[in-house]
Amino acid sequence: MTPADIDAFIARAIAGEPMACARGCSWCCHQLVVLTCRDDARRILDTVRERLDAAGFAAFERQVREQAAAIAAIGHDAAQAGRWTCPLLRDGACLVYEVRPVACRSVFSPDAACCRAMMEADDFAGLTPAHQALATRIGERSFRLQVAINDRRPVDGAKELRQWLVELLDAT
Repeated sequence: MTPADIDAFIARAIAGEPMACARGCSWCCHQLVVLTCRDDARRILDTVRERLDAAGFAAFERQVREQAAAIAAIGHDAAQAGRWTCPLLRDGACLVYEVRPVACRSVFSPDAACCRAMMEADDFAGLTPAHQALATRIGERSFRLQVAINDRRPVDGAKELRQWLVELLDAT
């Protein structure tokens, strides 16, 4: 499936649902992102290379390597509790929006205040019951969409975005 095919699939799946997501709203861009397809990671890295000058790419690579090392040092499960600003986030927008990961494409919220609360809370228990319920629905829908997409394309194994990018950087 191409990124356009994935977007069309998701659009059909969520048709008619209210969405608060918009350019500049980047509350969800501060967590780990798991990719299941090496080609997605390669497309992302190629797009970053096209869009950044040499100095910008060097800074991007340092950030990716530093975050990947920090995540590896504490382990994925422990890292999930932290805030990890996505290395693809620039001025509140995704640098590679049209080739962004499936995990990012599949997250939609009808309430930006809930997203903000999720990112600012120390843990899930710190959310109001209404935000807990909405966060659960958002996560469940995202998971279902990701599984449905991965059932329609090759899967190379689940790895965190930064890990995939480091592997590709080391291979070049």
